[in-house]
Amino acid sequence: MNDIKPITVEDIQNSLRLDSNIDVSLIQRYITTAEAYVQGAVDSNVPIDTYRKYPQFNTAVALFTEFLYQSRGMVSDSPARKPFEITAMIIQLKGMDLNK
Repeated sequence: MNDIKPITVEDIQNSLRLDSNIDVSLIQRYITTAEAYVQGAVDSNVPIDTYRKYPQFNTAVALFTEFLYQSRGMVSDSPARKPFEITAMIIQLKGMDLNK
């Protein structure tokens, strides 16, 4: 798992097919928020650097970041629902021994 890298702004921009100078600070803020969300949903006592070693964490962060970016500014009577895959990754992380 040593070659697994945390999600970057460039990763999100590539996934969303954005130019490299588009919304850099906004995307970084969403990444930070997504990491805190997933960490808090699993176990906030586990350091963030530990989580970043797991592909499930990084996938959940990427999906949630993209969700936040794509749903920003939406005006609707019904709130947008986060993708089920985020919850699935969180459930997998909860079942893992992250302190090894």
